[in-house]
Amino acid sequence: MLIDVPEILDPKVDLAFKKVFGSQENKSILLSFLNAVLNWTAEQKIADVKILNPYLEPENIDDSVGILDIKLQLENDDLVDVEMQIGNLGNMERRSSYYACRMFGDQSISSGRYQDLNRVIAINILDFTRIKLTKRYHTIFRLRETQENIDLTDAIEIHFIELPKLKQEIASYTNPLDRWVVFLKGGWDMELIDRLAKEDPAIGKAKRVLEQMASNPRERELYELRRKAILDRNSALYEAKMEGIAEGKAEGKAEGKVEGQASLLLRQLKKKFGYLPFEMENRVMSMPEEKLQELAEAIFDLETIDDVNSFISK
Repeated sequence: MLIDVPEILDPKVDLAFKKVFGSQENKSILLSFLNAVLNWTAEQKIADVKILNPYLEPENIDDSVGILDIKLQLENDDLVDVEMQIGNLGNMERRSSYYACRMFGDQSISSGRYQDLNRVIAINILDFTRIKLTKRYHTIFRLRETQENIDLTDAIEIHFIELPKLKQEIASYTNPLDRWVVFLKGGWDMELIDRLAKEDPAIGKAKRVLEQMASNPRERELYELRRKAILDRNSALYEAKMEGIAEGKAEGKAEGKVEGQASLLLRQLKKKFGYLPFEMENRVMSMPEEKLQELAEAIFDLETIDDVNSFISK
């Protein structure tokens, strides 16, 4: 859910998210977030990163602007794609798998060895619940053997961070990722945000970036345009979903009516003839409403099972 606050902008709007985490001047914020997500040991802790598509202020914003993800390369040459998603389009698993595999396959193999392909890590921050089989808000997926749960390879790794799953009352403020998730999901308890900003320098800097964007007329205008485009898109999707549900209910009622007519006719036919072949029962149950009405009108003129079969076959 997007939020309205006068003090700072909502970091879940992808334009603001990319300005905060995908700008060269804010690299320390990105490093803090990546280390919190990946939770690597001291030896692996990320000290520097190359942003492959740094934030550039767009000339204009409309609903045709795509998702503003952040592509980067770590010191060990791993490739990472970070994406913030507000609206549930119902395709995140396949979407993320597609782009992670594409990022992996787009690498050149100048040495002629597959071993030189760099690992790809996709990090998806979702403002909705998508992974229904677990209550954990941070899940990590790789290619694995299904019976013994053995990794085939770590070449492609996909993370999902589902913001709604972390409730404020169970968040651990000593956990770096919990702190970032609380900051991103907000609820905008400003006392809590101020506390996080004081305790964590990277979050403090992120908060200041959002405040600076809010006070800059041009950046504020672009943010509001992007926010409107997202709201318009999500509202249109919701409306289409509601229309689909209404149509489905209407179709279900119509199908239920036809099924009831077919069941009544079967009872009448069985009462008249004593029994019906199973195949004939199936044919009656699959007849359209118009044909059922014709059979109902003709039932008293049909004298044998063969007459019924001939009528149905017409």
